[in-house]
Amino acid sequence: MSDNKSHINHLLSNEQKWQHSYEQPISYAPLVQLANSSWVVPQHFLRYKHTLQSVNEVLESIEFSAHFRVLAAQKGEEIYLQVAVLSPDNYQKSASTNEGKAKKLLFGRRWIVEENLPTSELIQTAFLALKVAREHEVRELFQLTQHHATSTPFNNHHDLPVMAQNPELVKGRCVQTSVNELLKRVVFAGANVTLQGHQQIAGQHLYTVELLCNECQLSEFNNKTISFLRSDSSANSFLHGFIAALVATSNEYVNEQFKYKGFARFSKHVVVEQIGNLSIAMRSPSTVGLCSMGKQHANQLNFEIDSGRAPQGCGQAIGGFLAAHGIEQPENAHLYPNYL
Repeated sequence: MSDNKSHINHLLSNEQKWQHSYEQPISYAPLVQLANSSWVVPQHFLRYKHTLQSVNEVLESIEFSAHFRVLAAQKGEEIYLQVAVLSPDNYQKSASTNEGKAKKLLFGRRWIVEENLPTSELIQTAFLALKVAREHEVRELFQLTQHHATSTPFNNHHDLPVMAQNPELVKGRCVQTSVNELLKRVVFAGANVTLQGHQQIAGQHLYTVELLCNECQLSEFNNKTISFLRSDSSANSFLHGFIAALVATSNEYVNEQFKYKGFARFSKHVVVEQIGNLSIAMRSPSTVGLCSMGKQHANQLNFEIDSGRAPQGCGQAIGGFLAAHGIEQPENAHLYPNYL
């Protein structure tokens, strides 16, 4: 590639060494020409130095539902992402079924952003944060009537230490009932659920249910028909399969609707083999063509990233973890000279 210099100059802005201040190519970074004739430096030859400003710059290019917003904040030296949710009160019977009802402002858990996190991984952290926040909502929208009261058995707020200390209260023999009878006590997003079909296929039970909600803020569930497989026909197995199918439906919605600069990376419309071709073009030694100095700088970058990932103060615990597997030194022990 004798004309590499002119190509890399084309990638640079007038004022900066690189198109973004928070990422810079290592010395002797290779340029790769893609199938559409574009020239790029693959992300694994870039150094990253994210700040609150750069993280916000990336988040500005993300598109998603109006009711969920990924925010960036900083406490001390630590930058983190957090999802803000505008949602009706899931524990009020009528709130989840009407867009006009008052909404609460809620915040999800914090997701730490490392300074040297690749921009692609930063985007995927926002993607994962949204999936987890929506799963939280889905679990709270599932209600079960028991003993003349209503519970949300799949929510994330149950007291796990109490359950672990008293397992006999939540494990053991299940109440035997038909799925049709069970569904008379099930509500999702403030509306009933009906069984549309039940078939036995190759030892598996295929259930098809219809959600009768039509004003749910999580719009993918409105008048939705969902099918899922279970290994047995017990009511308990059905309930676990049902909530897993609901979460999967939410995740699929995020896959299709989450976009960075208009591109839905995890959409089913992205062709898997084409992703494979792009990966080969950007990672194969035959196409990257690193010179000897480039290999030295790339190896140094990999060493800094991998060695810097080791959690501080956990050397003894990691030593015990390795010993439990009969390993004295892992193959990559050179990454952790002052750790193991």
